[in-house]
Amino acid sequence: MIALEDPQVMFDEPEYRVEGPLKVTGSARYTADVQMPGTLWLAYARSPRPHARILSVDTSAAKQVPGVHVVLTGADIGDVRFGRRLLDWPALARERVRMVGDRVAAVAAETRDAAEEAARLVEVEYEDLPLVTLDNALGDGAPLLHPDIDSYKYLGAKRPQTPHPNIHGYALVQKSETGEAIEDVFARADHVIEHTFTTAREFQGFLEPRACVVWINEDDQVRIINTNKSPAALRQQLATALELPESQIVIDTTFIGGDFGGKGLSIDEYTCYFLARATGRPIKSVMSYADELQASNSRHSAIMTLRTAVSRDGMFLAHQSEAIVDGGAYAAGKVAPNLVVPVHNTLTAYHIPVTRLEVKAVYTNSIPGGSMRAPGDPQSMFASECHVDMIAQELRLDPIELRRRNAIHDGEPSVTGERVRRARAIEVLDALEGESGWGTPLAPGHGRGVSLGVRHIGAGATSVVIQLLPGGQVEVQTGVADQGGGAHTVLRRVAAAVMSVDPRRVVIRHCDTAGPAPDPGVGGQRITHVLGRAAQAGAVEMKARLEELAAETMGWPAGQVRLEGDRFVSASSSASFDEVADQIVSGAPVEVTGAYDSQHKPGEPGDFEFAGYVVEAEVDRETGAVQIHDVLLVADVGTIINPVAHQGQLEGGLMFGIGAALMEELKVQDGQITTLTLGDYKVPCAMDTPPFRTVLLRDPSGPGPLGAKAAGELTNTSVAPAVANAVAACGARVTHMPLTAERVLEALDRALGSP
Repeated sequence: MIALEDPQVMFDEPEYRVEGPLKVTGSARYTADVQMPGTLWLAYARSPRPHARILSVDTSAAKQVPGVHVVLTGADIGDVRFGRRLLDWPALARERVRMVGDRVAAVAAETRDAAEEAARLVEVEYEDLPLVTLDNALGDGAPLLHPDIDSYKYLGAKRPQTPHPNIHGYALVQKSETGEAIEDVFARADHVIEHTFTTAREFQGFLEPRACVVWINEDDQVRIINTNKSPAALRQQLATALELPESQIVIDTTFIGGDFGGKGLSIDEYTCYFLARATGRPIKSVMSYADELQASNSRHSAIMTLRTAVSRDGMFLAHQSEAIVDGGAYAAGKVAPNLVVPVHNTLTAYHIPVTRLEVKAVYTNSIPGGSMRAPGDPQSMFASECHVDMIAQELRLDPIELRRRNAIHDGEPSVTGERVRRARAIEVLDALEGESGWGTPLAPGHGRGVSLGVRHIGAGATSVVIQLLPGGQVEVQTGVADQGGGAHTVLRRVAAAVMSVDPRRVVIRHCDTAGPAPDPGVGGQRITHVLGRAAQAGAVEMKARLEELAAETMGWPAGQVRLEGDRFVSASSSASFDEVADQIVSGAPVEVTGAYDSQHKPGEPGDFEFAGYVVEAEVDRETGAVQIHDVLLVADVGTIINPVAHQGQLEGGLMFGIGAALMEELKVQDGQITTLTLGDYKVPCAMDTPPFRTVLLRDPSGPGPLGAKAAGELTNTSVAPAVANAVAACGARVTHMPLTAERVLEALDRALGSP
């Protein structure tokens, strides 16, 4: 690490976005913009049934549509399944369908209209099978959705065993710092408090639907342009599913029109490969919003039961959570080895000596669950922070005071047993109390709610390649795609600051998966930390190399040359960067690799950051409508590399949370998603934005470059419980997210004793 007195000063000027000119001029190339000679369009015949046996597929009429080149079924391509970890989703269904929207036949035609017309003419005969839901999936004699799951390919050593065949993902975490059994702690506690919470499915809400263009070149190389944010990982998944060597697949993901977690999963590339193989032509697919909402991957719905043992003075003694998540028809969207999202990680901001946390991800006949911004945390934070407020109410304690008494401190183990390196929960709570006017009277019908959140700072490994180019440019090569978060701007600003050169001379080059700097992909708040540290390491080495070469080139004393402020400076002379660089680059090329791996040593504390909200809300007692009047966010931050983008992430996280709290819900009826347009599925807009204040608790002790932390998933996770707690202060405790007007009105009626 470079030691600087105040690294934040280096980044206080608003950033110049690397990709800005391309985007504002319309020159940025997105996948749907790609036009290749001879391209054919993909369309599917999809299942209208949530669970059925396929008796026959007749494609004869479809093949007669003018412009159609080929129609393929599962019988044509064989048992090809895909997934990020467990390959359980068939590219084309063969013997049965497991959800509405399952792909049964694929058409390649000259135009999109012709392909869709042909797809409508595919005739499929079905025999309905029993619908599997959370209500019956784990019962005796429940139909098994994947009886052959043990034969599926799995990217890892071995798929973990689960307690039931319809449970595809399972995790159980237990710890006892005292050595006591959890049952004994509950037995002696002054209070045992239990609540159950429910959360809905959510759609990620990216503007650009999934898209891809796939072709096979003259060297039999599979070339793909697509919207996947993790192209190196996708290459491995494709190679495994298609039984091809990874070296035969090249994926290019340049610009992505939004992600929010959803685009780590690719769906159509697999069938496009077979269509390209059959036709010898490029195949293009662009999903519709209806397809995204019905048959891609959503945030999981969950049912969580939290049970906490509490002493009479409000100390948490033990905690148990049981979570059941609706994983949908396939586990393909999950990347964790245990195939769950951590919705069981409840009360993570608190130190609790004894814990037992269990989660089951269950197969059902519905849209598959996958990743969405801060996977698992919005569900678990909603349950956790509502549970804490309800404990405070029962013990007649101030909600902030109860949190303060139990907040985790530096070095203490979390509920999962991982120690927290730097815990700023108390500081966040103090700022929330001081800045919000906590405790001051509110107008009638108004309530104030608080929440405390915590999120890990993303980890992983990556590398970048840095080169000195003619003309005095410094090129940073990376495999990280641009999905709108400003990753390339982070690279430029870190490299320029560390090398002490003008940022305008640093250029970023995105590489496809055949390039020199592959990366696992965007996600999990890892980019600023991991990619930034790789850029920092490479910039440190490049600066040292250039100072050596400058001394040699200019005849200055070795070891006495410094690169400062875009100039090379020796004891008695100096020269501009351009002057020296032109002479250096005329000789041998100058290239370095910057690498970074954040893996912790066994027992080493993990890196986390904290945030909290105080929300003031008003409830209409006639309709149950909720109006938010004021929001205060207190965020634990490190060195901020991109000031504008950082604030944008905090504000975007708030609105993500507002959507989850009040309106966003993919509704399911008999396996069918009934909210199939963005008119039915409401996402928050500018008119839904409440007054918002941000307090940043600066502390440049983060693990990222020059003390940076993260922002992408910090603030959306704890909005909903603050809203719910404010609504509860108005007299309506709602334990089902989102807090729709109907649910709030029902809670008001219950509180008033109405039938």
